[in-house]
Amino acid sequence: MQDLLDRVEAYATARPERRHIVISLGDLIDRGTDSAGVVERLIEGVSGCETIVLRGNHEQMMLDFIDASANEQQWGRTGCFETMASYGIDAKSVLLERLPLAKVRQALPDLRRAFLAKLPAYHLNFLRSCPLHVTFGDYFFVHAGVRPHVALDRQDPQDLLWIRDEFLDFRGEFGKKIVHGHSPCNEIEFRHNRINLDTGVCLGGPLSAVLFEGSAATVF
Repeated sequence: MQDLLDRVEAYATARPERRHIVISLGDLIDRGTDSAGVVERLIEGVSGCETIVLRGNHEQMMLDFIDASANEQQWGRTGCFETMASYGIDAKSVLLERLPLAKVRQALPDLRRAFLAKLPAYHLNFLRSCPLHVTFGDYFFVHAGVRPHVALDRQDPQDLLWIRDEFLDFRGEFGKKIVHGHSPCNEIEFRHNRINLDTGVCLGGPLSAVLFEGSAATVF
C-alpha cells in the first residue's frame, strides 16, 4: 500500500493544477499483519490529494463487535485475531482460556474492554466516520456493490457492504458505473456496468488501483 500511495503522491505532485481524489474501497483491516498501520497511514491522508476511505464489511464487523451488536461474534471468523494482534491484543489466548466453546461468549466483554483499551480513540472515530459510498461524475464507488433495480440513493447498507452474486451476475445498468471491491478476481474486471478492483491482496494477489481522468479509467 505504501508503494502504491508513493506513486499516487508523485503523480499528484507533478500535476498541482488538478484536483486529485484518492478513494479507498474499504477492508483496511483483517488478514494482514499490520491492520493498525494501514488505518494509521490512511488517516494521515495522501499528500496533494483529497482522501476518502469507504467502509468495508470487515470494518463493519469490527464496529459490531465493539458495539456488542447481535452480530458481535461474526468478526471472530474473519480476521479479528490478526487485527487485534496489530494493536497488541492476543485474542486467541483470551478465548482459548474460556474453552469449551459454550464459554467463549462469556469472554467477549473482557476481550472487548481489552481491545478498546489499546485501540486509539481517533482510529475508532475515523472508522466510524467512513461513508458507505461516494459518487463522482458517472461513477458510484462502494465496497461490495449495489442491488439491481434499486435506486442508488435507496440502497440497503447491508447490500453496500456484503452483496455478491445478485450484483455480480447482473448485466443491466445501475444508473452509474459501479466501482467496487469485496469479490476477489485474478485481475481488475472492466465491465460495461461495473469495475472490480479486488485482485485478492489478502490471498497473495496484488493491491490494485485505477486512474479515472474524465471518462477514461485505466490501470494505475
